[in-house]
Amino acid sequence: MLNIPVGITAADVTFYQENGYLVIENALSPAEVAELRAETIRLCRGEKGDIRGVLPAPADATDDAVMRQYLCIHFPHKLSEVMLKYLAHPVMVNALTHIIGANVKCMQSMLFIKAAGKPGQAWHQDEDFIPTRDRSLTGGWIALDEATIDNGCLWVLPGSHKAGILWEMQKQDDPRFDCTDESFGFPYRDEDAIPVEVPAGAIVFFNGYLLHRSLPNTRTSGYRRVLVNHYMSAESLLPWLPDATTRMALTDYRDIVMIAGKDPFAYKGIVDLAKPHVRPDKMGGCAYPDENLKDANTPYDDDHED
Repeated sequence: MLNIPVGITAADVTFYQENGYLVIENALSPAEVAELRAETIRLCRGEKGDIRGVLPAPADATDDAVMRQYLCIHFPHKLSEVMLKYLAHPVMVNALTHIIGANVKCMQSMLFIKAAGKPGQAWHQDEDFIPTRDRSLTGGWIALDEATIDNGCLWVLPGSHKAGILWEMQKQDDPRFDCTDESFGFPYRDEDAIPVEVPAGAIVFFNGYLLHRSLPNTRTSGYRRVLVNHYMSAESLLPWLPDATTRMALTDYRDIVMIAGKDPFAYKGIVDLAKPHVRPDKMGGCAYPDENLKDANTPYDDDHED
């Protein structure tokens, strides 16, 4: 018998295991959502520190004009104490300790600011970008706005994680999607997918092998803002991010934040490798706004959108 605290039930865990995703509505209060939205504006204005690719905002620029410049900011938790706090939100910890296990670490945060007209991303599996040795990679997708079909919610292929296969990837030039490669060759049709429409304040958890995508925000105004964090078992090594000298993946990526339990590899210490940066959205071309974003210590090749 599973000992599941209030908020996460045994049925929830079973649903996640069977389908590869789980929605927890009302995970964040309206005040918490408002706090994250306000911090998003501060980050886009450059008020929290240097983010490569974020342009200086004129003092008279509206919040809307500033936010619309960016599709995504990677690693906002490196600059924002607010974003860092939400890596270990109680609902997040509650769910992850039952989905993953008692010891959980986070290696990535991504703040998506998907304004009207901005693209989505083609079919992909997160484990392609962040490889774990034990297949424990789990996304925690915090909705800061309602996510609907017309503003670019997630679409998932339920159960597609079960095969434990990483499907081949290829470059794509579909104008609906950003610059990231797409998965192909899998035995599912687009018609098999279901939309994951959620209200603001919900958290969507999804398995690293789950095939998922998002479509463009087709509304005439507004946003589909999301804070997406990625987690895994702290008991497994994380062979991620090329070493600056050898260009080989590190045996164990140690730029992490523990959010639950104990770190069995604490003796290795924590290092500061990832730097906050923006990503291209294809609408302005796939070149990064600063070629220095492609340095060996920026895992932009391992970044992805949801």
